Amino acid sequence: MPIIARPARSSLRSLILAATALAAFSGAAFADPEFVKQAKPGAGLYELVFSPATNRVYVAAAGTRGAKETFVLGLDPTTLEVKETIALGEDPMFGLGVNNKTKTLYGTQTRDGSVSAIDLNTGKIVAHVAKGEKAHVRQIVVDEDANKVYVSVVGMREAPSEIWIIDGATNKLDHAIEGLTGGVTGIALDAKGKRLFASTMNSNEVHVVDLATEKVVKTFPSGGDNAINLAYDASGDQLFIAHQGSGEVVVLDAKDGNIIKKIPTGEGALSVAIDPARSLAYVTNRRAGYVTLIDTKTLEPVANVNLGSMPQTVAIDAATGNAYVSSKMKSAMRPRPSAPPAAAGAPPVSAAAVPAGAQPAAGPGGERPRPVPMVDPFGDTVTLIKP
Repeated sequence: MPIIARPARSSLRSLILAATALAAFSGAAFADPEFVKQAKPGAGLYELVFSPATNRVYVAAAGTRGAKETFVLGLDPTTLEVKETIALGEDPMFGLGVNNKTKTLYGTQTRDGSVSAIDLNTGKIVAHVAKGEKAHVRQIVVDEDANKVYVSVVGMREAPSEIWIIDGATNKLDHAIEGLTGGVTGIALDAKGKRLFASTMNSNEVHVVDLATEKVVKTFPSGGDNAINLAYDASGDQLFIAHQGSGEVVVLDAKDGNIIKKIPTGEGALSVAIDPARSLAYVTNRRAGYVTLIDTKTLEPVANVNLGSMPQTVAIDAATGNAYVSSKMKSAMRPRPSAPPAAAGAPPVSAAAVPAGAQPAAGPGGERPRPVPMVDPFGDTVTLIKP
């Protein structure tokens, strides 16, 4: 994929943007996405969501290791300034989901195996949902029309996985779909078709749940290695599945699981978010350090936005198309992320376009300097990108 690289500067606001238009959509040539701004709102950032009902970007801030104070932070979607701080004490949230109709935020508190509900009008926790035994709760999706909350529970050791179904009216556990095999991690909702899709990281499969019966009706291969998260594209009745192990997104026909296309994106492909109005899929490539944009109609990558660290999740404002990306803090001794891939015949990427935190170059004799602790200037950030 061709890359336009702009020299790095000292300011985070002028972080490198590497992006090139490769395809057309909406009847016109696709313009380069715009890197708008980047902010460091807190420590230990994980998932984020956008709420049009409150006009806020909510991000889970788990703090540094052993932190006694953890938060959910409400950011202004234009400036990325912290406008609300919701204190969670020692029990951080990691995954987030929001019901905009009820203005309720849900978060997975993986350390104690529970889900909490926050009233966004007051910023207070109003419910705490647990099943009894400790569970590795991970991802949340919300069906706003049905007022139901779905939670993936990764199987611990030899225990099978589950999907919790929480009644949003009472914020109590209504039902659990139990005995799921393969290590369920990601879930995606087809609200209109009353289907829930679950990706399995260990067996590389997709379970299809009929929400009318709350039973698994189909299971088919995911098409790659370490299927971690997925998104449903209603316009094409397709599933976009991120595979950490093979560094690709595999597009499947949601009806029968047939592979439509395999799209290499980058090392450690992690999360997928769909912007249906602009026919775009955003893919975070955590170890590679950049976000790939894919045209959901042509299934071609159209741009890479290099964030310089470890992009985690993407939330999209459906009205404006603004995309918000959370990035984790990189380990002090971890090698830098690789640059986005270039197509044959593309100009080489300049050294200035490589993110900060690079692996030291070999010396004249081939030896490498010992790694030294460093601060990751691009970690624990939220980035605003305009398509």
